[in-house]
Amino acid sequence: MKNLLKADFYSLIRSKLTYILLIICIALPVFSVLTSVLINNIFESEIMNDPEFSEIGGMLFTGRSIMFSSFSLTNNTGLIIPIFIGIFTMSDIRHGTIRNKVIFGKNKKDIYLSHLIVSTVFSTVMSLVCFMVSSLGLIFFDYGVPFDSKELLSFIESLVIGILTFAYIASVSTFFALSTKSLPLTIILTIAVSLLLGIVSSATMLIGTEKYKYIFYSIPTYSLSVVTQTGGIELEIFIFGLSSYLVFIAINTILGTVIFNKTDLK
Repeated sequence: MKNLLKADFYSLIRSKLTYILLIICIALPVFSVLTSVLINNIFESEIMNDPEFSEIGGMLFTGRSIMFSSFSLTNNTGLIIPIFIGIFTMSDIRHGTIRNKVIFGKNKKDIYLSHLIVSTVFSTVMSLVCFMVSSLGLIFFDYGVPFDSKELLSFIESLVIGILTFAYIASVSTFFALSTKSLPLTIILTIAVSLLLGIVSSATMLIGTEKYKYIFYSIPTYSLSVVTQTGGIELEIFIFGLSSYLVFIAINTILGTVIFNKTDLK
């Protein structure tokens, strides 16, 4: 397992895809921040010479909302990072690297887990790069809420949820890549899962009924929707979100290893 991880991380570091994605994860958040500044300036300009319009910009954009919106799976890097994970994993299949590992006696379960670990690190690190670059929004906008001890806890919980979101989507992308061995299917299915969960999570927030709240809380990415749409997260939702991600990552991993173990590598 140790040698597999070393080989996979070495391959990741040497891959041009890593540096292309790194550039994207820096450029897109910068563009997003500058776009937010432009829109806010329009609302505050004489073009919108109305006190109500000038207040809209302050409601739409805060330093906190800009930072945590970078974790969204339904736009920008949230859609791009899983695609790159799929491409990177599929490159090992196309080049016959995985087949060679099996020929040399490596266990398929270890091969799967090695790819999953590397993909998870790749995904979460890139998401954190986006988050840190998005913090440039604090230069142009107020944080949004008083940064007291309560907000510090909420900030940490929100950050954990954001990181786990990309760990989860890495497990999804790795599952499809090593199960289907098809790049188009991997990309299509991963994006479909991301968008579907995003739509369902947003829809359940709009329903806002107490009767089914624990079912809603258990949906992967529901907690992320709370973070990106409300600018904070309650402890109860955080605990359910944390548990949901860990459970679904485990399910993806178990199913993935079982399917991959039965897959014939030609």
